[in-house]
Amino acid sequence: MTPTEKSKAPRAKKHKQRDEPEAAPPEEGRQEAPPTEGADTLDARQRQCQELRDSLQRLAAEFSNYQKRAERRVQDGRQEAVGDLVLDLLPVIDNLERAIAAAEATPDLDAFLEGVRLLHGQLLAAFKKHGITPIEADQRAFDPEHHEAVAHVPSDEHPSGHVIEEMQKGYRLGDRTLRASRVAVSSGKPEAETDEDAPTDGAAAAGGEPREDTDD
Repeated sequence: MTPTEKSKAPRAKKHKQRDEPEAAPPEEGRQEAPPTEGADTLDARQRQCQELRDSLQRLAAEFSNYQKRAERRVQDGRQEAVGDLVLDLLPVIDNLERAIAAAEATPDLDAFLEGVRLLHGQLLAAFKKHGITPIEADQRAFDPEHHEAVAHVPSDEHPSGHVIEEMQKGYRLGDRTLRASRVAVSSGKPEAETDEDAPTDGAAAAGGEPREDTDD
């Protein structure tokens, strides 16, 4: 080996050592988590929240539509029931107009009264067809569910708590009271006169013959 080759060999070795970086010693106790694990979990939860939000919005829209349909069905049913009742009452109105016209043409009180009675029966029949019936009250025990007491009257003929007089007839639809009957109710027999109510001797003397005064 020539001196020139010997001088080149160490320099090449040193250059090679400078090009190779030394490995850093591992740090004890350091653990690196996968960089994408937290981001994936957050994205998944955001997707779940969005799905729940969309589901709640769909449910709210469906419930709102259901309410509107239910209200529309109730309104349609009410209008249909009222329409059926009106159709049954129209003949009563027609007959009433005929009775008025006949009474104006040839006044006859008896005939007019008979026509009014027929119309009243026709009207009650139309009500009954739709389940509307009068409330029985006269001579019956007072029922606060169907009767409204407007007066309490002492009575020898009617027991206490019974209806004496029906002042306004009530009506009910099935078992439900549409309008309570306005009635007068017996409060029982009149109270007997007490000693305080009886006339005194002075009052009796004032109402009777004058007494003769004696000087004896």
